[in-house]
Amino acid sequence: MRPNWPKLKLTCNCVKEPLRGWGRRLSFSPQLLARAAWNSSKPEPDSESSPSWTGSAIMLDGRLQAARWKREIAAKILFRRTSKRMGPPGLAAVVIGDRPDSLLYVRRKSEACEEVGIRFHLERLPGDADQDMVVNVLRKLNSDDRFHGIMLQLPVPVHLNESRLLGSINPMKDVDGLHPYNVGRLAMRGTWRPAFIPCAPLGCVELLWRENIQIKGRSVAVLGDSNVVGMPISWLLRDSGASTINVVHGYWLKVPEQNNMKFPAQANFVEPNLLNTVRNADIIISAIGRAEVIKRDWVKAGATVIDVGINPIPWDHHEGIARCRHASSRKVPAAFLEQRPDKPEKSDYKVVGDVAAEEVSHVANAMTPVPGGIGPMTIAALLSNTYLGASRQEYL
Repeated sequence: MRPNWPKLKLTCNCVKEPLRGWGRRLSFSPQLLARAAWNSSKPEPDSESSPSWTGSAIMLDGRLQAARWKREIAAKILFRRTSKRMGPPGLAAVVIGDRPDSLLYVRRKSEACEEVGIRFHLERLPGDADQDMVVNVLRKLNSDDRFHGIMLQLPVPVHLNESRLLGSINPMKDVDGLHPYNVGRLAMRGTWRPAFIPCAPLGCVELLWRENIQIKGRSVAVLGDSNVVGMPISWLLRDSGASTINVVHGYWLKVPEQNNMKFPAQANFVEPNLLNTVRNADIIISAIGRAEVIKRDWVKAGATVIDVGINPIPWDHHEGIARCRHASSRKVPAAFLEQRPDKPEKSDYKVVGDVAAEEVSHVANAMTPVPGGIGPMTIAALLSNTYLGASRQEYL
């Protein structure tokens, strides 16, 4: 039987204020927000951080903007608790198995929740948990009023049906924005909007807005067509007024050498057209998952480059890229999280993005670093969605 999920109508002008309408629905007096922010104990980080490249590209500092965003969320939560005498927002995370990268991500999210005043709860299930066990846990959290947001840490073990699990989450608590209800509403035009926007796309567009990068009237190339980043951000950019949006299929970007071997007759046709699509873009958003594939000749002079990719590679840079290009697994090596005894000063693996930052920095106007770009903004977007879910409870 189909659950009777509550409906929510949001009537914001998404083109004029795509995020200010979705992420900041409640208004607060400046005096109250200033007082709450003054009481926040954590200071803002130093804004004088320098980029890791030598080119002239401006660094879009995700850490700085995420810290500011989190301070705003913390101020609203403090106002909610002190003036309205309401409990803190609650976020429940469900983790299946013991993947080190998943546990690392969840730990960072729990620390961010504690920082802004969100109650965090972890449901950790064994790797051999069956479908019914996970669904029952999600349904239990759906009915628990202490939690205004539920997130299922992806990827799940291969024996589980990821789509069914995501569909089991109440869309009004789906703070990752991956429920079919929310994805469908995001894809549609009109006054009905999704309950939540996926966190990585929301973080990308929020960063552009906070850094005063204009989207309206610009041409955009989105590299990668995933359900988590590529497709949702193309719809967000459409609603933000981008003039043209080209979504490049991830199949042709992931391992192009292998594709050229499979389709030699198409290689000479696909590659030039693919590059021309990217070279003409004012804004490039890359979510491929392939280390430093975006080179200088892919980028138009003066373009803005948003790098969503997170790729662990060995410290031997050139050897590392060659070794990692053929491996498209999302699993982070254990050495990435630990230090070797003979290398106490650094880990065996470092993190790079999809963009060859050093060479692209000499042609791009602005870029995000990896790490320190979209990653912090994604976590801040999760906190914003959780607060938004709690604020809606007052009106349902």
